[in-house]
Amino acid sequence: MKYFPKTFFMLATLTATQSQQVANNYCDRQLCPQGGPHVACNGLTRPAASCGPDAREMPMDESKRSLIVDLHNRLRSKVATGKQSNGSGTLYPEASRMATLQWDAELAGIAAANARRCVFGHDRCRNTISFPYAGQNIAQRSYQGVAITDDDLMEQFINDWFSEATVANRNFIAKYPSRYSGPDIGHFTQIVSDRTTRVGCSLVNYRQGRWNVQYFVCNYALTNMINQPVYVSGKACSRCTTGCNAEYPGLCSTREAISAKP
Repeated sequence: MKYFPKTFFMLATLTATQSQQVANNYCDRQLCPQGGPHVACNGLTRPAASCGPDAREMPMDESKRSLIVDLHNRLRSKVATGKQSNGSGTLYPEASRMATLQWDAELAGIAAANARRCVFGHDRCRNTISFPYAGQNIAQRSYQGVAITDDDLMEQFINDWFSEATVANRNFIAKYPSRYSGPDIGHFTQIVSDRTTRVGCSLVNYRQGRWNVQYFVCNYALTNMINQPVYVSGKACSRCTTGCNAEYPGLCSTREAISAKP
């Protein structure tokens, strides 16, 4: 089995503002101030022919969406309440205003435009009007023989992203590094970004020679922003203006209005 997780690092803080008139015209260059093309500009509506005849896009039904959102929020809650440590045993600080992550159909549709290409790699632009600084985590598994279920695979991918908590530290939480060359941390920081309010994902299964391949793409409302906090530390939920989430301790209620912009 071959397993390839990857991470996406912002090279510079984005500063462009977006016009509300762009709507869903993903070919409008205003959506991609750092350069395009936008992955959903004339994007694929089904797996590409190069994916092969056996390619299958997994439907993101309610149970799949709930699994992804629930796991993200349980991991966010663990960090927000100060119960997650790094590899040296140092606890990460509590988060004073970490949003409860919710599903976003538009982000999921744009993630699908990437996954349907069956080419492992980050797209250059995935922004929307609501989320002009969208982030992305990707992962791929190649295997022969017995497959694991799609649900188990997605859970494995998300937990593997989060496992980068062991190599990150509190300094990275206080300010995302601008010149970092160590082990991957960007999947973890993406998952626990306090201003990330929405997520949308896609999974495509296809064959590549003798290998079965499962390619998973998740897009987020806000990417890792260089020299900005991943989350603001403080007593858990202390800055939430609409109260705390009873299901996910330490996170703000789903009514909390948090801007997904720098």
